[in-house]
Amino acid sequence: MLYGAVLFFNGNKNMNIDRSLVARAFIKAGEEPITEAEWEDGSSSRVRTVYETYLAILLDSLSLYDWTSQKKRARLEALTEEDDEENLTNYAYMYPIPADCAKIVMVGDNKEYNVEGAFIFTDEADAVLLYIQNYFTGKYAFKIVELPVEADLANYYIKNEEGEYEPAETWDPTETYYEIDYQDYNFYAQPNLDPILSSYFECRLAAAIALKLTGGTDKYQMLYNEAAIIANNAMKKSAEQARNKSHGNEWWTKQLGME
Repeated sequence: MLYGAVLFFNGNKNMNIDRSLVARAFIKAGEEPITEAEWEDGSSSRVRTVYETYLAILLDSLSLYDWTSQKKRARLEALTEEDDEENLTNYAYMYPIPADCAKIVMVGDNKEYNVEGAFIFTDEADAVLLYIQNYFTGKYAFKIVELPVEADLANYYIKNEEGEYEPAETWDPTETYYEIDYQDYNFYAQPNLDPILSSYFECRLAAAIALKLTGGTDKYQMLYNEAAIIANNAMKKSAEQARNKSHGNEWWTKQLGME
């Protein structure tokens, strides 16, 4: 298990790239940070590298370790005979894995389970899954149509009185229309990264930047190794803290820097 105090972001918004983290990653990679003008233009190889790697590396980082700050519990809903999928195993129950699951930690109180595809098989009834979340929401993000045209009405949405989006049915030139923004990042909520995970992700991103922009394999390996050291040290610290659970709230408050 990995432990660290959580730095909170607004979890209600779609994922935004943390430009401060990206700037630190560029410096680690031996590169000048991306300028504001580059971000606004969006066409440089440096910006494209970030857009191509940021989400993939973040998801991979979440899936590799039991980051304590990223743990989540969910009660699973077993499939029934009415569902299309059929349980052909010797386990009593078949549960779909939550869409926002990056890594399974355990089922119930460390019950036996098996994973096949997108399903968990276990004999645990009404199972509760402990897992590392990846912030996937599967929800669409919408953006305002700057210059709507009646011919595209079938692609537009409007906001109802409850503030929810619904398909537009009639054309009104004074109406504010919205359309779905299909960018990958919009299917993920803003992650809450603790300092240790943030440092690990930063090194992983720096390694990718060094490799893609300069082809520097030595720099890449050095940064990748640094990330592994950060994770391994976090695991050791977490194990030490787990052995000291009896210290109580005051001890934990000091350890987490939350005094």
